[in-house]
Amino acid sequence: MQAYHIYLIRHGLTQANIEGKYIGETDLDLCEEGVEEILDLKARFSYPAVGRVYTSPLRRSIQTARLLYPEMTPLTVDSLREYAFGAFENKTPEELKELPSYRSWIDSTQKTVPDGAEDPNAFGARVVEGLDRVIRDMMKDHIGDAAVITHAGVITAILTACGIPKRPLLEWKVESGKGYTLSVSAGLWANEHLVEVFTPVPYGTGTDEVMLEYQRLFPEEE
Repeated sequence: MQAYHIYLIRHGLTQANIEGKYIGETDLDLCEEGVEEILDLKARFSYPAVGRVYTSPLRRSIQTARLLYPEMTPLTVDSLREYAFGAFENKTPEELKELPSYRSWIDSTQKTVPDGAEDPNAFGARVVEGLDRVIRDMMKDHIGDAAVITHAGVITAILTACGIPKRPLLEWKVESGKGYTLSVSAGLWANEHLVEVFTPVPYGTGTDEVMLEYQRLFPEEE
């Protein structure tokens, strides 16, 4: 049975990312530093060849896709947009630290719902539906390998809900321009909505930070 490969990659930096703000549904462009970082990663490492590129509908993801795969036209998937932070949107932890609602949100490991924000369970269901849409589209058109350029919150939610091996949410770290490879078996996905998570992307040499991250997540069995 054919295995499909999906490369989940986080978009490049925006100015708000550099400033440490909670940015979800706000539609921002990549900043100059973000563009330079993506181009540097592309020059130093190797991103996999793909038959299709999917992105979040937000500009920072589309712009990253065009930098990494300039020869391809990305297809946007609305359900892969970032979490909406509501009252916390576009604010830093320093600006929010005195708010009881913010302290409650942090103490609950972000399981409470900020005023005007998206329910975390609904967000999780939404992004899994987005991944399902990508997988079904790949199968329909016989696309074996695809890149999905999206957001840190989306990627960690997908990995936590669907990834094998299982890891808690906070153990999945996704830096700008980087991500993970998913191997999708049609039967396993249809029956259990699970995917195998392996090699981080982009690909590099055996001693670089990409392989160190791989070894951290997937230590060899004793």
